[in-house]
Amino acid sequence: MKAVKITLFVMTLIVFGLFMIGFSMTPAPGASSGNGNPAFFILFALVPLFVVMSLLWWTLLRFYTIRTSAYVIGTGAILIHLAAAFLYRQHTLNAYRDVIRQALADRGGTVDGNYLQSITTGLSFHINNQNFNVNTFLMFLTASILAAIIFRLSDQWDGRSKRRAE
Repeated sequence: MKAVKITLFVMTLIVFGLFMIGFSMTPAPGASSGNGNPAFFILFALVPLFVVMSLLWWTLLRFYTIRTSAYVIGTGAILIHLAAAFLYRQHTLNAYRDVIRQALADRGGTVDGNYLQSITTGLSFHINNQNFNVNTFLMFLTASILAAIIFRLSDQWDGRSKRRAE
């Protein structure tokens, strides 16, 4: 079990490092974006890391005896955290759009709303600092824990239904 905990800790540090690298790939407000977004490569690395981290959390949860009520309370707390973190991200994104709008106005005088929306939506290079930061790292971490809890609860319910069928 110690190996699982150490692996989970090391993976958490790696994921945090990837989020900070993505954060640093944001151009200055009003600057041009170049040819694409190199942070896409970070996203491709995060998907398998999410799966592995969820499995490691699931392994830890299987090792310890935890009541179903604690899982339900934990799931509720995680869902509240994810909702609050998402709302915070939307708030900071809107504030950052204002910063970019001002930078574009300072550079060229007028700001096209459609252009501003297009460069601040999805996985645009201009908002890497909004997609990769401490808040989104914590969202990633708690989402992996949530996945592990769901898998663990499904294990428990599946085991109970098999015992009842016998």
